[in-house]
Amino acid sequence: MKYLLKTLLLIACLLMPFVSFSQEIVANVSVVLDQLTFENRTSVAQMESDVKRYIDNQKFTPIEWEGDPIPVNLTIVLSGGSRNFYSARLLVISKRKLDGPEEVAGESVALKMLDGQWSFEYGLGANLTYNPMRFDAFTSLIDYYMLLVIGFDLDSYNELGGTDAFEQAKSIVQLGASSSADGYSTFSQPGEFTRYNLVSELCDMRYHGLRKIIFSYYYDVLDEMSFDKEKAMKSLEFVIEDLADYKKNKMVGPSVLLQAFFDSKADEIAYTLQGHTNEEVFTNLKYVDPSNSILYDEARAGKLNR
Repeated sequence: MKYLLKTLLLIACLLMPFVSFSQEIVANVSVVLDQLTFENRTSVAQMESDVKRYIDNQKFTPIEWEGDPIPVNLTIVLSGGSRNFYSARLLVISKRKLDGPEEVAGESVALKMLDGQWSFEYGLGANLTYNPMRFDAFTSLIDYYMLLVIGFDLDSYNELGGTDAFEQAKSIVQLGASSSADGYSTFSQPGEFTRYNLVSELCDMRYHGLRKIIFSYYYDVLDEMSFDKEKAMKSLEFVIEDLADYKKNKMVGPSVLLQAFFDSKADEIAYTLQGHTNEEVFTNLKYVDPSNSILYDEARAGKLNR
């Protein structure tokens, strides 16, 4: 009996490293082949399952992950295919569960990115391996966005909590730039939405204030909404006022981080403010996010339809 117990204990110890793996992301992957000829579809027939397996089984950071994995939808729209060389557009949407009773709390889009500069070689039976020290035209872009997903998620629970993940993403951009890979150039105009500009802002202390305001949007507004809606709505007014103040007094030009925030949040904020009577809130909103002015005008008038 003692021998049996020792044997079981030994087996448990051997298995412990595998049991301790905590999944950071659970991916839903769609690969669109409509733009490919039938001949060029063979090599990417398993890409959908390859990418899902790669993400779901990968640990992208050294962080001891707590809680549920982050749900992420990836859509890969392929074109080309000559000699197994493809171009693609990548849409990444991640969500963040909100605090409160599950039946009313829901979830919020944390990150929504569309990237149209992706070129790579891909063959049937591709062996996707994670190596953060080596640039790979296919997996490095996936790694980059998964690190952004993790960083934005961590930033929503703790002020500046995602800094380490963003630093890792920046290292990938630098590897891509040193390889002269498409879409990884470190030379761009200020405010131009590029991979480099986004991680540069995320890793820049001058944008810590903006990241803290975004954290407050989650902590004081979204997570509070199920418990005290009146308090959460007042906090939303403060967050929008803080964003306007930040843009006026701290920004010296357009910000891709601010753009990324509103790309993900404009609809959510507009519907939350549907019929709101505080005119200053909408004035501030249109100042910080002028591209969605019509949306906010419709929200103020109570004319939005879900």
